[in-house]
Formats: sequence, C-alpha cells, structure tokens
Amino acid sequence: MIQKLLTAFICIMALLACNSSSKKQVNDEYFSKTGGFNFAPNIKYSDLFNIELVGNYKRITVTNPWQKSDTLSSYILIQKGTKAPANTPKADFVIPVPIDEMAILSSTHIGFVDLLGELDKISGITNGNQIYNKYLNDRFKNGEIVEIGHQMGSHLESILGLFPELLMKTGFDNVRQEDSRIVDVGIPIAYNIEWMESSMLARAEWIKFVGAFFNKDREADSIFNVIEHNYNEIKQIAKIFDNKPTALSGNDFKGTWYMPGGNSYAAKLIIDAGVDYHYKNESSKGSMPLSFEVVLDNMADADYWFGPRAKSLKELEKMDERYKLFKAFKNGNVYTINGRVNEYGGNDYWESGVARPDIILKDLIKILHPEILPEHELFYYKKLQ
Repeated sequence: MIQKLLTAFICIMALLACNSSSKKQVNDEYFSKTGGFNFAPNIKYSDLFNIELVGNYKRITVTNPWQKSDTLSSYILIQKGTKAPANTPKADFVIPVPIDEMAILSSTHIGFVDLLGELDKISGITNGNQIYNKYLNDRFKNGEIVEIGHQMGSHLESILGLFPELLMKTGFDNVRQEDSRIVDVGIPIAYNIEWMESSMLARAEWIKFVGAFFNKDREADSIFNVIEHNYNEIKQIAKIFDNKPTALSGNDFKGTWYMPGGNSYAAKLIIDAGVDYHYKNESSKGSMPLSFEVVLDNMADADYWFGPRAKSLKELEKMDERYKLFKAFKNGNVYTINGRVNEYGGNDYWESGVARPDIILKDLIKILHPEILPEHELFYYKKLQ
C-alpha cells in the first residue's frame, strides 16, 4: 500500500512540474468570441470566497469572516477592452482583466502569483528587503519594484505614486475603513483572507481567487487540483499508523503561549500528519493564549515540538530554562520552519508554503516517519541542533 501511495505521489509531482513549465502559455480558450468568459473554478474547501460566471462577466464575492452575514468585498471582472454589461449587479469594484500590474501587501500571496507564472506583473511589494523569492528580490534591488510598506502600515504615498491596476492585501476586521483614501482615487483592492481559513487546502485554494484577476481560472483550478490530490495522498500515508505521536507548537512570547486552536489550519495540518494533538477537540479557529504552566502541564511529554522561534536548542534554552523540561527538547525532536531563509531574513515558508501545503505535509511525514520517505529531504522545516 505504501509503495502504491509513493508511486502516485511521484506521478502527481511530475504532473505539477509539467503545469509549472507551461504556466507562461496564453490560454485564449478561457474566453468566448463575444468577450465573455467560459470557465469558473469550483470552490471545494473555502467558504470565504466564491467565483460565479454570469454571461459576459465574472462575479467574485469575499465573505466577511468576522460577520458572516456581511460581504467583505465584491468584484465584477470584465474582459479588458470591453464595457461592463448594463445589467451587472452592484459591486465594490469593476476590474478589466487580465491585469498587467499589481502590488501586494503580504508575502503570503507571492506563492500564488509564482505558481501562476505572473511574478513579472508585481510592481510594488511589502518589506522588499525581506523577500525570499530570488526573482522578486533581484528586481527590488535593481529598483524595478517599489516598497509600499507592510500589511499593518502601508506607505500611502508610494501606493498612490505607483497607482497599480490592483492592490492585493490581507483583510482584517474593519479594514475597509482604513483603505478609503486608496479606493477613492480609483485603485481597486483585492482582499485576500486566506489566513482566516480553517484548513491548509482551503488556504491553498485562494490561488483561484488570485488567478481570476489574471484570466487564469482554468490554470489555477488545474494547479490546485494537483496540490489537493498530492496532499490527500500524503495524508493517507499517515493513516496507516496506529500509534500516533504527540506534538506541541510554538513557544512562549512575553508570558503567553499561543497554541493553535483545534479547528485552526495549523492544528489540522499536524493532525493530518498523524499527530495526536492535545487540543484537537477545541473549537477555536485561531490561536489560544495559554500560560507557560498550562502548556507544560498538558504537553510536557509531547514527542515532537514544531515551530519555536529559535535558531538552536541553546538559544531556546536561554529564552527560558523551563523549555528543557519538555520531552521533545530532551530528545532533540524540535523543528523550526526556518529551512528556507535567505541572508536578508526572508522565509519561504511564509511565501510559497501557503500555496504548497502538500510539501509542508510531506516534511512532517518525513519527521514523524522517516522510513516512509527515505529520499525526501526537509524543505521548509529544519531540526534544531
């Protein structure tokens, strides 16, 4: 059974490589001769956005996760060079597509744009000196990309001076009120709230949201299908083990240990990897603020420890000597997400990792059951020494 799963995994990875190599091709078949669209992807996991095909336009709706009865933003997409039909419903933004230029205010969106083969369309970026992606990093150093701030503190003047066709940023509660000046001058904002999803596949599915603005709906759908299939195949490997290891996550920060809630994507990820997570029955979709003492009482005997913010076991010990009381620390089973960090501090886990949960899950399987994937080398994760 394991051999069959691994064979399927290799085939899927080969297919993904083929998709990646052809992602620069123009897909004229997406459009009808009347200037409309003829494909809308099926949204399988996310309940926070939807894409509808309506005649000669597409309608995208982003749900407000903080008030489910409300819409965070809505978009009418029309083919560039055409006019919006007179009967289109009211929307926050009417955007001609495909866009030729965009600015992004979160590094978590880079992986989606990269998979779609549209990195050259990015003209403005957040924290340019801390980007892992080499292509974007080089363009920033050469002055081809403008730094427009960060998610919680954008540079309004830089954004207005750049005046991109689209600004993509992470949505927060009441974020619309903060962006009124940008919207008033005519810059449309795409609110990408993948971080509010409750599963890794739901987060990765936001490639369909991003793809819609490039007229790459079919390609985004195809890429996601491969990643989904890949993820689920790896997930099946974890199910063959009866004895599930235990694990904890993160570390104490200024007196509070933020542990993933049982219904969060972070918790579901390690559960999918076959971990018996102590807080799996908690309903929280976000992080649970816990004291050091509570975590120690409940998880001192956890077999593995994922994601502490330290570069070595020694550094972790210096942060708090009580960390030595954890079984995972004693046995050296502590892993960070710093496997791909460049000299500027850019971490690829927060860039391509959001779009590639299948590789993240494969890393976890390699850590928990190294005999299953003997040829795999850790990609995003790194063992602390």
